[in-house]
Order: sequence, then structure tokens, then C-alpha cells
Amino acid sequence: MKGLHLEGIKVKEIELAGEKIIFNTKSFLSFVYIVKGKGELLYDERNIEFTERKLFIIPQQQSYCFESEDAVLISIECPIEFIDKIRLEADRIESCENLYKLQYISNNYHARAGCIFRNKNDEAFAETLILQIAREFKNRAEDYLIIRNCISILLNLIARNIIQSETSDLQENRKAFSIMKIITYIQQNIKDREKTGIQSIADHFGISGNYFGEYFKQQTGVSYQDYLLDYRLKLVETYLKYSSIRLSEIAYELQFSDESHLSKLFKKYRGITPGEFRKRNK
Repeated sequence: MKGLHLEGIKVKEIELAGEKIIFNTKSFLSFVYIVKGKGELLYDERNIEFTERKLFIIPQQQSYCFESEDAVLISIECPIEFIDKIRLEADRIESCENLYKLQYISNNYHARAGCIFRNKNDEAFAETLILQIAREFKNRAEDYLIIRNCISILLNLIARNIIQSETSDLQENRKAFSIMKIITYIQQNIKDREKTGIQSIADHFGISGNYFGEYFKQQTGVSYQDYLLDYRLKLVETYLKYSSIRLSEIAYELQFSDESHLSKLFKKYRGITPGEFRKRNK
């Protein structure tokens, strides 16, 4: 394993021969590129098979474990200070905008799964840039401008590919894609489990199912599943307060598994049984 620190950036060439290596970085942005070989990646209780020419973005303070019999990896860690320098030096507004979006990208599902590039020419260009960065570090080049420019271009390539693939509909029609429209749709279809599934909602609004969950939490501060359950429980409260409908019927209408399932969830999140709630609010 070889590495050189330069203005806070860290680049390492790593050879795995029946070994594991765990990345748990504090850097603002970190990348792992598979130069050659194949193996298995474990993160967030997921197992992914990786192959050569895949690029992974490692979120801050999350553990990624790479295991292989024959892989060669290149890791690049960029501190926030370096990103800020690139922002200040960027000549084009588009470059600045893309770089500001990289924090979102570090948690993007496709980026984490190693499926960043949709454009094959960009993928080939990124490989050239990464190998050049590694060579410059390995040779302890004094001309840091080359390294900086290579990383700057690489970041913009990554940003362009992910933003275009995941948010094209959002960019084309921002008014049509808003959190209030999504919430309204959810509330209108709350009694239909199929229509309130993540993929169904994503398909309805013409966006990526992987991106939907991240967007929803970013806009509301809660996960989609937590919001959905809380809203259904609020409807249960309304039924209990203003109707004499039996709990089993409420459970059926609002798509809970059964009366027992509803009672357990209500007690867990409301601290009281449905029967007690109804008595208190008569």
C-alpha cells in the first residue's frame, strides 16, 4: 500500500490478494476505483459483487469493506478545504453548481453501488484521470496543478452523470415535481397499499425509485416509511374519535395486516391502546 499526502488529499494504491480492507473515512468526498480484478463489497448490510472499472463513492464515516483474491484498487480522499478551492477557482457556473451537489451524490444509491457512469465515453475518460492522479502521487510530482485539475474534472464528470440520470425530470419540470404534490398524492391514495408503494409513487412522478426515498427525507426530515405510518395512525385516531367503526374494520380499510397488528403499532407510537384512546376522546 502506497500513499502520499498533498494539500490534504490522500491517494492510495491497494492490492488485495485474499484480503479485506475497510474504508471508514472522515473526508468530505472519498472514491474507490477498481483498476482490475473482482470481489465483494459489504456496506450497510448489503453485499455487492464488484468488477474492474467500477467507481464507488464512500460516504463520510460509513464503513465499506472490500474483499478480493486479485483486485487492485485506487482510493482518493478529498477534504472539504480542497473542494472549496475548486469551487473558488471554477470558471463556469455549471461547475460550481455540480460541485455543490456532490454532498448529495455521496449518499446516492447508484454511486454507492458503483454504477455512476451512464456515458461510456465519460467512464473511459474518468479511468484515464484516475490513473493519471495515481501516477502523479506515486512519482511525488511537484506540479500539483495537474493533480488538482484531474480531480476537478473527475468530480464534474461524476456529478454530471449522476445528476442527469437521477434528476432529469426534476431539472426539466421543477414545478411538477414538488414534495407537496407527492404528499397530496399519498394522502389521496392512503387506502391503496399498491399505489403508496415507493416504486409506484416514483413511477407516477417519473423519477427514480432509488432517488425518491432520499428526496422525500431531504424535503420532510423523516423517512417515507415513517411518514406513511404516522399519517395512517393519524387517520386511525380520526376514526376512533368521530366514528363507532370497529377496530378490525379500521385496520382493514387502512391496510394494516389485522386488528392485532394495528393495536401493537398504535400502542408503540401513541403510548396508549386504541380502546383507551377511544374512551378518552368520547
